[in-house]
Amino acid sequence: MKFLVAIISLGLVGYGAEALDKCYAPPSGGGPAEIDQDCSTKCLGPIFDGSTETGLSSQTQACAATADTECEESDGCKSCTEDNCNTLPEVEDYMCSSYTLEDTTWTAGNTKVTCKKAKGTHGECKTPKETAVAGDASKYTAYGVCMKCATDDANCKTVSSARALASFVLPIIAFLYALF
Repeated sequence: MKFLVAIISLGLVGYGAEALDKCYAPPSGGGPAEIDQDCSTKCLGPIFDGSTETGLSSQTQACAATADTECEESDGCKSCTEDNCNTLPEVEDYMCSSYTLEDTTWTAGNTKVTCKKAKGTHGECKTPKETAVAGDASKYTAYGVCMKCATDDANCKTVSSARALASFVLPIIAFLYALF
């Protein structure tokens, strides 16, 4: 009977999820992350946050030093425990208008900012409300204009990038239609 318990125990210990073997990580000699690098702890990777030119957080693709290495999504990190699971999130470009404040009026500039969005989603742009003040300027220029407004921001309005483009294109189409 003891032999049977030992066999079953060994079977249960040996049975379980497949161990992690590979991650996207820089090779041992350094350089950019490559697929199938040896890893026995957990894989780390960036998340999409849309706040920079790349659209991704600053976390690099890597193998964690230890299994208990902290990796919180709120800090721009994702972790996973399957082979090569730390792929980069797919992103796409979209455009937003940057704004300038002249006296007390916000004006959309001619220069568009190239923003990043998660693939297959709608891009969102910040636009200032009339109540926005000069101290809010960084929200409406450069990459600050990308993504949606904070939920508690009473001076900001979120618009879809497609809607922002349509407000420019539709009058042109109407004009051309009226000509013919």
